[in-house]
This record gives sequence, structure tokens and C-alpha cells, in this order.
Amino acid sequence: METRKLQEAGGYTHTVSIPKKWVTEHRLEPGMELQLYTHLDGSIVIRSSAEDVEQLAEATVEVDGDDPKRIRQAIQMAHTGGFETVTLTPRQLFTDAGRRGARSAVRNLVGTDVLAESETEITVKHLMDPSNVSICQSLVQIQYAALLLHEDATVAFVNADDARAHVDERADRVARFAQLITRHFSRSLISLDELDRLDVSRPDLFDYYATAHRLSAVANRAVRTARIAEKLPEPLSEEIAGDVRSAAEDARNAVDTAVAAILKDEDGVSTAHEAIKYRDDAVTAVDTLEQTLFDGSCVESVPTAVALTSALDHLRRTADHGHAIARIAVQAAIRAENLDNRA
Repeated sequence: METRKLQEAGGYTHTVSIPKKWVTEHRLEPGMELQLYTHLDGSIVIRSSAEDVEQLAEATVEVDGDDPKRIRQAIQMAHTGGFETVTLTPRQLFTDAGRRGARSAVRNLVGTDVLAESETEITVKHLMDPSNVSICQSLVQIQYAALLLHEDATVAFVNADDARAHVDERADRVARFAQLITRHFSRSLISLDELDRLDVSRPDLFDYYATAHRLSAVANRAVRTARIAEKLPEPLSEEIAGDVRSAAEDARNAVDTAVAAILKDEDGVSTAHEAIKYRDDAVTAVDTLEQTLFDGSCVESVPTAVALTSALDHLRRTADHGHAIARIAVQAAIRAENLDNRA
């Protein structure tokens, strides 16, 4: 670590000298334009003007031209990695199925389009300016879709219905916005300008990213519950169905309230503790339902009992994700309070 004194250069300008070794190592020259970033923790970061932007300008990925799944994965990974333009090149040639896979991937990404496609190259570009993106609103979209998805899956399960249409649509919506948040979080690790354009602090962006990851897991649990519902031979008995619906509502309330604490809709710590109470109620209800299965007081067919056991595990995990989000909210509240006290 080097130390330097702040010097007044006259008027409203102050200067800090940079060690010559640093200038040489970072290829800085007199007259070069530099970018200065200030952060809530009091740090000041200096970077050369084009360095971070150029690193994220373009990526080239080689894929199997006849494998739509691999092509979709490559586009999604490069997108969430933060690259502006992604060029896919085939090991042989892109087939019609491969090009359809690329178009399918782009349809499920926010603000992205196919610029060019041929047998030898597919180019995909992200067109949305970060300054037009609201990370908070994107998180709200994920929250709304994930909780509706969970509610649909619960109804489908207790009624032994097929809710695939609603479930798949909402799962895709969760994935689209979760990938968008992941993209901007990835970019912020390299480009400090990203934080300025998003108008969000690095700690808050990390909290939103971690919360989006948990909400994606909630959606995944709901999808798996809906898949179990498709295989149920019969609806649940009314008594068990009522208990499952009640436990599911507590689990959703745990997630919903925890996200509200993250978004600072209410007092962060007290709202987070309310979410934890919902989570505890959901887990208690799940424990009780599992006990009725094990001691034989719940009379269900063997296939239904097996399905119920799996669904209850997904329900417990959903409540735990709400608890994890609540912990993120408490940490954020403590961090914010102490930063404010030091300011």
C-alpha cells in the first residue's frame, strides 16, 4: 500500500500523485483521460477510460452446429456473463435446427436480438442500455411470477391437475429476468461504469442478485411440484389438501415478505423477522403433515403418499429460501445502518 497527501492545486481542484511504478505497469501517459468512481464505502477508484468496456465488447464461442441445446446454453452463458455481442461459430456447419435453437434462446432473453445468421456464423447482440434497466423492477417481476407459479403448482398438486401451460410460461418469465439481473451483476464485477448507469450500489446489486437466485430456486421447486401433480392418480383428500394449501401459503408469505424487506418497502429488520416467522410456521405445518404420513393417521394410496412426501420436501425448501432471503435483508439493514452512522 502506498500513501500520498492530498494537495490543493488552486480553486476547486485537488491532486494526488501516482507512483511512477504504477504509471508504468498500467501503461498510463500524461494527458490520458481517466475515469474516477466513488463508492459508499469511501473508496475512490481510478481506471483507464476504455479498459473495462472493451473487455465486455465481444465474445466468440465455438459450438456444435447441429445441437440446439448446446447453442442455447452458449448464448445464455455469454449473455449472463455480460458480453455485448456474442458470435457463435460451428465446428462444422449450423443446421436449420441449430439456428432455430439460437432464435429460441434469444426469445427468452430480455433486450437481445439475432443480428446475423448463416451456416458458418450466428451473431447475437444485447441492445438494452443499462441506464434504461431497473434492477428493482426486474426483481419485482421475478417475485410476482415466482409466487404466482408456486400458487398455480400448489393448486394443481392438491387437485391432481395439469397446469403445465401456466407453469411453463411463468417459469420462463422468472428465468428471463433472473438472467438479466445476473448479466448486470456479472458486468459490474468488471465495468465500474455499469453501477453508475444502473444507479445502484454494489452491495445492493449483490443483494438483488442473491435474491433473484433464491427466487429462481423457488420457481424451480414449484415446477417440480407441478410435474408431480401430473402423475397423481387422484386429488388429495380435502383435509390433507387444506393443510397443504395452508403450509404453501405460509411458505409464499415467507418469500414475499422477505423480498419486501430486500426492496426496503418496510423496516428491513422487522419485516425480515416477520418473514422468518412465516417460514417457521410453514416448516411446522410440513413436519406435522409428514408425521401423519409416517404414523399412518393419513389414509392415502401409496402412490399419492409418495407424491405427497416429495411435494412436502419442495414446500419445505421453498420456505427455507424465504428464510435465506430474510437473512440477506437483515445483513443489508445492519450494513446500511452502520454505514449511515459512519457517514
